[in-house]
Amino acid sequence: MVKKIDHSSEIKELKLKVEELDNNYKRVLADYKNQDRRFKEAQSQIMQFANATLMEKILLNIDSLELAQKHLNDAGLNMVTSQFLNTLSQEGLAPIVSDGQVFDPLTMDCIEVVSGKKDVVTETLTKGYLLYEKVLRPARVKVGSGDK
Repeated sequence: MVKKIDHSSEIKELKLKVEELDNNYKRVLADYKNQDRRFKEAQSQIMQFANATLMEKILLNIDSLELAQKHLNDAGLNMVTSQFLNTLSQEGLAPIVSDGQVFDPLTMDCIEVVSGKKDVVTETLTKGYLLYEKVLRPARVKVGSGDK
């Protein structure tokens, strides 16, 4: 006579083990995908801001060109300065609009408080710039004290 062996408990145990391994695999795969996404985002940010130091140095030259333009009022110099700024704007650089705006300590440095409308920028001494919506260089401004 042949004795029947009941393997149902072993099968259940193996099914549970397979299910556990499958869940672990899915979790590890999800972790890998998240890590890969974070790595790519970090790499993209590093590439975007790798040129920040170079841009800051170039801005000093642009300041000089704009100052010369004020005194010389030369069309050729104006064109070159505009082309320079357009090229930098294609790389994520944007000027901070400050004249006539309410003073924003996150994007502006107050150099002097003068008579004028309270907490409103009366004059921009040095233009500020954003690089990919982060402050690269704050605008240096004069702010009104509320006295007229």
